[in-house]
Amino acid sequence: MIEVAQSWLADQLAQQRELVLVIDRLAEPDPIKALFSADLMQDYVNLYQGTEFADMADVGPWLVRLHNPDAELMQTLLNTPEGDWGWLASDDQLDLQTLAKHWRERMLIDEQEQRALYRFQDNRVIARHLAELGEMQRPLLLGPLTSALCWDGQAWQSIHNPRPSLYPAPFEKPWQELAESEAVTQAILRHNLEQWLWQNHSAATAQLAETQPLSSWLDAQLGKAKNWRWHSLERIQFLLQHQLQPAFIDHSAWTALKGETPDAHFARTSRELAACEVLRNGDAVQPSTNQHLEGELV
Repeated sequence: MIEVAQSWLADQLAQQRELVLVIDRLAEPDPIKALFSADLMQDYVNLYQGTEFADMADVGPWLVRLHNPDAELMQTLLNTPEGDWGWLASDDQLDLQTLAKHWRERMLIDEQEQRALYRFQDNRVIARHLAELGEMQRPLLLGPLTSALCWDGQAWQSIHNPRPSLYPAPFEKPWQELAESEAVTQAILRHNLEQWLWQNHSAATAQLAETQPLSSWLDAQLGKAKNWRWHSLERIQFLLQHQLQPAFIDHSAWTALKGETPDAHFARTSRELAACEVLRNGDAVQPSTNQHLEGELV
């Protein structure tokens, strides 16, 4: 499979195009740290910085001009696409600020009066969307980029932009109409929950990450939610929030009673944990405020 990536890279360089990495900061290990260590972070943009999502800047998408495509780290990234670190693109005359404006105009999905962050930095999402969009639609998503190289979860895909140019707002968003597969939806859910954890419970999340891989812990919690049929975002976030607290990890309230419905199980668990928190704090528990971006499962 690496031959597709190597061929694409050689072709872009032969046409004297500039290269840019679109980095998914939630990949493990963190690609940004590796890029800094390899001295490849000389020209870059953190896409959430300076926006209303600045508090999520440490886990949001980055654009990195690839000034040294022959670097050893680049070969490592191409050889390990299953790490879902992001994707590569080319431009005849790369202007990172212009490209940043392009993606910032596309980072939100508006649907049924809800807003969600569009995870275009996820290689599986962008690969599928670019593959399914028609030739007349693809330029709306890629904008000034001439070509893209994405790992779709199974193989490298190289996708050409037939009309690279700037497409400022307002514009159509046909990619919003494309439903994701269950595997991709679950991967996006995990990524978005990681973002939520870092945004709303950063100290506890950092402490947890020092002792075990956050992704493994999150998968274990999602397994519990699935077994209990706690499917809503509210219930999943409730579970994560309280599982971050050592006093609640093994509390008996989590165990579903015989014949108990998911609704009754959640209501009882909420009551018992709230009562426990009253005893721990010695005063009334304030109502929980799960601050999160509406519709962030997209």
